[in-house]
Amino acid sequence: MRLGFIAEPRAPNSNYRAIFAMRALERLGHEVLWPAQLERDVALGDLLTCDLVHCFRRLDRSSDLKQLAQRGVAISFDNDDDFGAADIVKDPSGKLQVGSAARLGNTRRFTEILRLARFADLATTPSRVLAEKYRAAGAGHVAVIENRLDSAIDGFGVRAAHAGVVVGWMAGSEHERDLPLLPIVDVLAQLLDRHAQLRVVTVGLRLPLRSERYEFRPKVPFGHLLGAMADFDIGIAPLADTPFNHARSDIKLKEYASVGAAWLASPVGAYRDTGGGEGGRLVGDDEWFDALDGLIRGGLRRRRLSRQALRWAHAQTIDRFAARWEEEFSLAIERAQARRSAPRGRTAAPRLSRLSGE
Repeated sequence: MRLGFIAEPRAPNSNYRAIFAMRALERLGHEVLWPAQLERDVALGDLLTCDLVHCFRRLDRSSDLKQLAQRGVAISFDNDDDFGAADIVKDPSGKLQVGSAARLGNTRRFTEILRLARFADLATTPSRVLAEKYRAAGAGHVAVIENRLDSAIDGFGVRAAHAGVVVGWMAGSEHERDLPLLPIVDVLAQLLDRHAQLRVVTVGLRLPLRSERYEFRPKVPFGHLLGAMADFDIGIAPLADTPFNHARSDIKLKEYASVGAAWLASPVGAYRDTGGGEGGRLVGDDEWFDALDGLIRGGLRRRRLSRQALRWAHAQTIDRFAARWEEEFSLAIERAQARRSAPRGRTAAPRLSRLSGE
């Protein structure tokens, strides 16, 4: 296959939803057209020579996708967030906006996502929740493909030496909406008071903790992600039980596992399918103190979970699952070829038509 892709520039999840898969498919012998820099796009003229172009959430390129489809190129479209259930949005400066304007903008964005999912020869997502929404909107070919790790990324399997026990949370600013619904800040404050050897670290999200043993680390580029959590002994993934969070993937747990951190997570979304076999435990809203306290005290259990987490991470690398992307892309190309070879007027290129009810 000759493959191209268009990914959301500088979005960390572009790695999981496009770049890692393309690298793995290239290692399987397929040809991939790469831009000169990952933040840039391959020229449309070059994409026209591809068998398939995979698009991760580039709503601004819908006219180009239409042109590619009309020329017989198979189109794969991917999205991994349920914007239809979100009431927050980041403005161009990166500041979080909340309220009716954010909800309206997200609703419009998700309507366009559904339109592109229906238009494409293949729609991919890591979320079963989103997959059902795409099918309900009329998407004919939807594949749920999980996020996987790339063992070649800096920091995979590397732990940083440190004193004491570190509880860490890698969290984007959108988790600010979860904080009022969860007891996690109070729990961490109590644990810092109880355990003199404990340090708490958050990356990307600042918590209102006043202890000298709390450290906030700013958001880091994706390539430095694992290095920023290499000293985590316990990674936490608290999630409020909200519609937006139901569509989340389990990639944060895999990231924790890739640096050998035991983890604790809310039983929400894809986290519900994980547990001890993956190096962690699911925790109800009223169980966070006891769960964390037990792991802080229980060094033997913590280390056992750490080893299990790292084993899970090694089993979750993209090269082990690249055949799934390969199979779905091959089927999408076959559908595009059938469309191209059909008698004129019998099978047309997919149309970017409006969804009913718009």
